[in-house]
Amino acid sequence: MSKSILIVEDSEIVSMHLQKVLQKAHYHVLAILTSGEQAIQFIKKNTPALIIMDVLLEGKFDGIETSIEINKIKDIPVIYLTALNDKKTFDRAKLTFPRTFLSKPFSEAELLSNVELSLYKHEAEKQKKASQKLLSTILENIKSCLIVIDKDNKIQYVNKFTADLLKTVADIILEFKLGKDIKIYNFKDEPLSIPLLKDQTQNRLLAQEIIYINFAGRKFPINNLNITNAKFLNNEEEQFLIMFNDAKESLEKLQKDKVEKRLKLAAQIEGAEAERARVSRELHDGLGQMLNVVKMNTRSMIDDESVKDKLVELIDASIEESHKISENLMPSKLKIFDLKSSLEDLCNSYNSKDLKVDYINNLNDGDLEVIKINIYRIVQEALNNIFKHARAKNVSIQLYRKPKEIILTIEDDGIGFDLKKTQANAGHNKSHGLVNMIDRVKSMEGEIDIDSNSKLGTNIIIHINSKNYA
Repeated sequence: MSKSILIVEDSEIVSMHLQKVLQKAHYHVLAILTSGEQAIQFIKKNTPALIIMDVLLEGKFDGIETSIEINKIKDIPVIYLTALNDKKTFDRAKLTFPRTFLSKPFSEAELLSNVELSLYKHEAEKQKKASQKLLSTILENIKSCLIVIDKDNKIQYVNKFTADLLKTVADIILEFKLGKDIKIYNFKDEPLSIPLLKDQTQNRLLAQEIIYINFAGRKFPINNLNITNAKFLNNEEEQFLIMFNDAKESLEKLQKDKVEKRLKLAAQIEGAEAERARVSRELHDGLGQMLNVVKMNTRSMIDDESVKDKLVELIDASIEESHKISENLMPSKLKIFDLKSSLEDLCNSYNSKDLKVDYINNLNDGDLEVIKINIYRIVQEALNNIFKHARAKNVSIQLYRKPKEIILTIEDDGIGFDLKKTQANAGHNKSHGLVNMIDRVKSMEGEIDIDSNSKLGTNIIIHINSKNYA
């Protein structure tokens, strides 16, 4: 720590006394000056560790004005000497942030203790400022968003990367409350509280999810959010450092991948439907015709009437079965009629004394032609599963087209099934029906919710964004 001191005092007796006491304590007195003008010129070329300044200097600048001018040039601590105790002078001096005031006359111990304390405090502040500057430089150059909040969630600091992301200036959002003035949402537009986010960031998988930060009515995607306890900005109270990344590129990639997967899935489903149609034609036109030829030849080649009748009966049954398989693969009504009529016919085909199927819809003729096959197949698959496994007495199917979405619900009062087990089996080439239903919903950018209970039966709800299928 430097011990060089500048004395600015126009009383020769006082200045000599100061010099004697300071030199005795092994301080180096750089100079003794008698005016503010001299002190200002001296500081331009020299840098003492401390200035002891008389408040009432003669000349253009008094001690307070001199201190103001010196602070414009260099950061040097000042101890004021004064014989006055008037409040006006004291208030003026406070504006220059002096280290202390010494009232004349002062004792040797009083002088030395104030000098030592002033030098120590100034050095400590210099080190703290250097640390703060280093920390600020580090934070500003980190390519991640940083926000410091207090225990009340008030924003105490944001780095430039965060301000740029939010398209604002850092100072504007200081003291805003995170979670109130600036909100954070998940993808379902549900607000996320700061306590919830603190809990979630303990789970790295959750922390990597893309969420939104909402500022000034605009939503900005972010991810890799992490919240930790921290202490910054000379604050002794509890603070939290929030770090996160701009997820714009990640979201764009995710959306692109999602579209590509959907298109690929749609193409696979379209290919499967084309193959179904081809096999259906082969069964109907190929195998059906061949069986008719066999039937004709049977009548002419076999004389035994009982054998002939039995063979003809078997061939007729085979022809009928091939027609059923062909119709199941590609229903003729689906090729000719619209979705509304095709579903009515499908539901009627399952209606019996053992199973009652109610079908309600608000469709107009020709509605949803683009996704007709997908919706038909979903209902067909569900009815088939209910008929084979559910032991249900009643089935309710509702299809509604609303301004913003298409809603399909399929509900039965059967014995239900273990959804988790069925989904697990789907990964082992089992439960293709459920997989096909889910894949068809995904191909339409829809969402499917399945709830199954042994006492209440099964409820399937499908939501599809109607804007895609005007």
